[in-house]
Amino acid sequence: MRKLIGILIVSLMLFACGGGSGSGSSSGTVALFATDDISNYKQTISTINKVQLVQQGANGMTCDVLPIPVSIDISNLSSVIQLLNVSNCISGSYNTIHIEFEKSTKLMDQGNTSATCSFTSYKDNNNQPNTLQCKESNCSLDINEAVNVLANQSNKLVLDFNLKEFEVNNFSSANCSATMKISSLDTSEIASKKSAGYKDGISGYILNLNTYAKTFIIIKGNKTFTIHYSGISQQNIDQLLRFAVDNNLKIKIEFSNFDINAGTCIASAIVVKVEGTLSALNITKHTFFLTYQTTKTISMDYTEANTNNRVEGQLSDGASIEVKLNGYSSNYTTNDVEVKDVETEN
Repeated sequence: MRKLIGILIVSLMLFACGGGSGSGSSSGTVALFATDDISNYKQTISTINKVQLVQQGANGMTCDVLPIPVSIDISNLSSVIQLLNVSNCISGSYNTIHIEFEKSTKLMDQGNTSATCSFTSYKDNNNQPNTLQCKESNCSLDINEAVNVLANQSNKLVLDFNLKEFEVNNFSSANCSATMKISSLDTSEIASKKSAGYKDGISGYILNLNTYAKTFIIIKGNKTFTIHYSGISQQNIDQLLRFAVDNNLKIKIEFSNFDINAGTCIASAIVVKVEGTLSALNITKHTFFLTYQTTKTISMDYTEANTNNRVEGQLSDGASIEVKLNGYSSNYTTNDVEVKDVETEN
């Protein structure tokens, strides 16, 4: 069994971006990524509880490459291959990818109708549905896949959520169920995505912001990444990044250059994620106030999000939303607004 609903995993050599991973003759670094294709859903929010490499057999080695739960909106991965975590693993050959995830998933269709569905089955290599193994609120799936972790090397695992292959029954009803599919991409398939415009991405919290050198650091798992942003043309980017630092807000980055040999990450776009409550909505001027972290309020201009059809859900005063700030003029500007009820990784 090689595939699961939208998570792809493939080994790749020499992943690094700014350095900082444990080493030793008996271990290697494993970087876990996720991606997807464009689908008919505006939101597909799922929680992955664990991703583990397992060596079935005499040795019985295991390695947690995603040790803590991560909630992600899979629909946001349609143009990015996003890093989820970096871990150290004992070097050797693993033959099983064990994935645990929440049975429940939240969907929103193109008409802004939301539904909570349960994963009940998955598609195998032949695209045939198979019953998932689930207990109470969680499910698990074992993919029989060879993953070699090389000593003193970095190894890449990419999880591809194939939403185009999702099958949903009884949408918007209490009996909504979903069949999932996760495909394992090889190196050429990843290259094909890059040729189609996919960029590497990462989300996290800023450390050591240097607005003079136009650099900062993000830590993911056990690895430190140095980000260079001098080439970004977003309006008042320094102010935007300082806002993120001052308020301890997560940012999302896409890269124009993920230079492994030089050990640098050159950002092409950065957004700051803010969750809060909407008020004073003006649908003519495309503005509103956002109250975040309980007592703080900023003024927002969502013209760009509206123009590009990136307003997901029904905006109204009192709604809980997430915005992705991408600049500042007289108001903070956003290119993405989502009505949400859970925090997600991406």
